[in-house]
Amino acid sequence: MMHNKFNADSEIRKHWLLREGIHFLNHGSFGATPRAVLEVQQAWQQRMEMQPVSFFVRDLPELIRNAAAKLADFLGAEADHLAFVENATAAINAILRAYPWQAGDEILLSEHAYPAVKNAAYFVAKQFKLSVKEYAVPFPLQNPAEITASFERAIATKTKLAIIDHISSPLAIIYPLDDMLQLCRQHRIHSLVDGAHAPGMLPLQLSDIDADYYVGNCHKWLFAPKGCAFLWASPAVSENLQPLVVSLRMDEGFPRCFDWTGTRDVSAWLTISAAIDFYQQMGGQNIPQQLHHFAIEMATMLTDAWNVEIPAGVEQFGAMFTLPVPWAKTITQIEANDWRDRLWKSEQIEVPFLAINERLWVRISAQLYNTKHDYERLAEAVLKLTDQ
Repeated sequence: MMHNKFNADSEIRKHWLLREGIHFLNHGSFGATPRAVLEVQQAWQQRMEMQPVSFFVRDLPELIRNAAAKLADFLGAEADHLAFVENATAAINAILRAYPWQAGDEILLSEHAYPAVKNAAYFVAKQFKLSVKEYAVPFPLQNPAEITASFERAIATKTKLAIIDHISSPLAIIYPLDDMLQLCRQHRIHSLVDGAHAPGMLPLQLSDIDADYYVGNCHKWLFAPKGCAFLWASPAVSENLQPLVVSLRMDEGFPRCFDWTGTRDVSAWLTISAAIDFYQQMGGQNIPQQLHHFAIEMATMLTDAWNVEIPAGVEQFGAMFTLPVPWAKTITQIEANDWRDRLWKSEQIEVPFLAINERLWVRISAQLYNTKHDYERLAEAVLKLTDQ
């Protein structure tokens, strides 16, 4: 088993502001921005305030496009096909609002899609007289082909757009993206990939992904500040795209119409170069595999301690695993949140608990600053709670 040298050395944690003594096992929700990246963001904020007019009017258009070029190069894409947004949810909302719907069209997404994405789909459906269909994703998962088969069964003649998770937020499963996108092409369905967790966790070459739209967050696994995400669109579908806040650059089209949506702090976008540089310094292309192997080790240790099984083949996960908690009672998400809060208050362990199919699950993240001790504490704390 490959070991990540960083995870064996607690000194790596000093690169982050994480409070001493806490066990932070939920990088997946909001990330954690390194000190060096935050310092660069603060420098951009100071430059903005030194001469705001010059910054916004004379400098910013080129600065944003330069930053987009840096990110596009990292993602294997062209800068003219990529726009910055605040987060993946904002990108999906922009796509759904700008799509040329006709009454009766259908949006297809997973039953385990991120709740905010579901809300956006149902809101747009009500607005434009559409329907939304949720396809089933079995969990535990025996074979990724089960997802593909369920997806194909759900496709109908009225299906116009499929929203496909690259990595499921609640399940932590990597979906069989290539197979699902091939089905979209066969059925002439537009595809929107929700890659919220993918940048930095998985190697990405957007030019090799046959999607119409791809959205992703940079503040999670790519170490950027909060508020840094992207929307990539194929030229075949980008003509109608506009940001949620239509502003002065509307007539310039995608992606430049997204570069200005009114006065706002864009320092998170401009800091993407520093985030990518930090990522490369910490291991770059080796990080996904290192974190994956470390996550496998820790998931195996936890399931052994709890006498449960990993719910899918380990190759179906990246740097997150969703694992069953040894708790036989049915549970709601409100009750699962109570487990999360109790563990934080009593043990200073931050980790999300989930109610999936009325069963209790926990989703662990593995990041460079984590050590085996974090997961050992989680193993003990969960057993303590289940005994109460």
